[in-house]
Amino acid sequence: MQDKKLVVKISLPAVAIYLLAVTFVLEMRSVWTSIPRFGRLNDLLVIMLISGALLYILSRRNYHGHFLNGMITTAALCGYMFIYYFYDQYIFGVYPKLVMRTILRMCVICLLCFAMRDEHKQKMYEALQNIILVIAIVSLFFWVSGSLLGIIHPNGVEYTTWTLNGTEVPINKYFNLYFETQMQNFFGVKIIRNSAIFTESPMSSFMFCYALLVELFKKKHMSYKRTALFVVAVLSTFSTTGYVIVIVALFFKYMLSQTHSKVTAVLRMAVVPAVLIFLVLFIEQLLQRKFESSSGSIRIDDIIAGFKAWTDHPLMGNGYSNSASILQYMSTSRMNNTGFSNSLLQILAYGGLYLLVPYIAAAAYGIFKIVRRRDWNELAFVSIFLVMFIFTVTSFQMLSFFTLFSIV
Repeated sequence: MQDKKLVVKISLPAVAIYLLAVTFVLEMRSVWTSIPRFGRLNDLLVIMLISGALLYILSRRNYHGHFLNGMITTAALCGYMFIYYFYDQYIFGVYPKLVMRTILRMCVICLLCFAMRDEHKQKMYEALQNIILVIAIVSLFFWVSGSLLGIIHPNGVEYTTWTLNGTEVPINKYFNLYFETQMQNFFGVKIIRNSAIFTESPMSSFMFCYALLVELFKKKHMSYKRTALFVVAVLSTFSTTGYVIVIVALFFKYMLSQTHSKVTAVLRMAVVPAVLIFLVLFIEQLLQRKFESSSGSIRIDDIIAGFKAWTDHPLMGNGYSNSASILQYMSTSRMNNTGFSNSLLQILAYGGLYLLVPYIAAAAYGIFKIVRRRDWNELAFVSIFLVMFIFTVTSFQMLSFFTLFSIV
C-alpha cells in the first residue's frame, strides 16, 4: 500500500501577493509603526514592499504592451515627484527620508499595478480582506471579553506617538494582538472603542469598511456571514464615518443586485424613494450628533486648519510632513488631541495642488475606464473608497496607492 503524499502547490505570485497584503495592512497606521522601540519597522515595511513587488514582477512571463505603458507612466511619475522632492528640500530642507520613502512607495506600487494581471489584483483584494477578517475576529473577541466585560485584562502598556505633535500616549495592550486607544461617551456611559491593532478607531473602522466593500462589490458571490461580521466590527468602533459608509454601501449593493422577478423589480422601484428618504434623514441625524460632539468639532477644526494651511502656499504646499503648518491654525482648546483627520487637506497643506495631481489623475482616469465598461459594482467600490479616503488620514499609505493605481 503506497503512502499518499499531500502536495501543496504554492505559486510565486501568490506568495508575493500575501507578502504585499500583510505589508499594506501593517503600514495602515498599525500601533507597532508608532511605537518608538519598533522604530525600524517602517523601513522594514518598505523592504517588504520592494521584495514583494520584485518577486511578483520577476515571476511573471509574457508581459504585454500594458506593462510597457506602465513602465513609461512610472518613469513619468518618478520624474514628476522628484521635481517636488528637489523643491521641497531646496525651500524647506526637512524630512528628506520621509519624502523619498513616499516617492519610492508610490512609484513601486504604480509599476506593480501595471504588472499585475486582473485576476491577481482580485486575489490581492481577497488577501487583504482575509487578513482584515482575522484582525476583526480577534479584535471583537478582546473587545467583548476584555474592554466591555472585563473577563480578560490587559497584560501591559505601550507608548505610541500617533498624535500629530508626536507626544507619547500610553495605551493598554492584550498580548500585542489588541490595543485600547480611545474612549467613547455612549449615552452617558464611557465605552472603549474597538481600535484593533491600529492607532485609533477611525482607522480600524476604515479597514473594516474596506473589507466590507471588497465583499459587497469585488466578489461574485457575497457571503452574508462575512458581511455581518464586518458590519458588527464597524459598529464596535463607534465611528460615525464608518456607520455612514456601511449604510451607503449596503444601499448601493441592494440597488445593484440583480433580480429576475418583475414583481420584485416593481416593488423595488416603489420602495426605494421612501427608503432613500429615510436613509438621508438617518444619516443627517448621525452627522448632526457627530458635529455636536467634541469629536465632530475637532473634525470641523481640522477642515478649517487644513484649508488655512493650504492657502499659505496653494501651489506647492508648506513642505512634506510639515505638521506645524496645520497645527498653528488649530484651536487652542484641542491641544491635547492634535491628530489630523482629512487626507485631501493634508495633501494640499503638505504639497499643494502639485502633490494632489497624481491622485486626481489616477482617480479620474480610472473612473473614466470603469464608466466606459459600465462596471457599476467597481464604480461603487471606488466612489465609496474615495469618500473614506478623504475623511480618514490615509494620504500616503500603501493601501491607498494600490487602490488608486489598480484602477488605472
